[in-house]
Amino acid sequence: MDFADYINATVTLYGIADDAMTGAVLRCGPSSHVYIDGLSQWRDNERYTALEVTGTLVEDGSDLGLRPDDGTVVHGIGQH
Repeated sequence: MDFADYINATVTLYGIADDAMTGAVLRCGPSSHVYIDGLSQWRDNERYTALEVTGTLVEDGSDLGLRPDDGTVVHGIGQH
């Protein structure tokens, strides 16, 4: 799924609940992590479980600084 096609649209995503340093995320694939606005972390009984989340998908920030000219990936939050 290319999230760019669904920016500012209401979507239903399926994934695994997980916590990151900057908040709760839904892991929708190996490189697709969607941050859940307003949720700093999942409850203990939700973390690492398969969930369905519905909401408006928004883009915040840019991934441009995460890929230098040499092609390596720099750790960071990016736009997901």
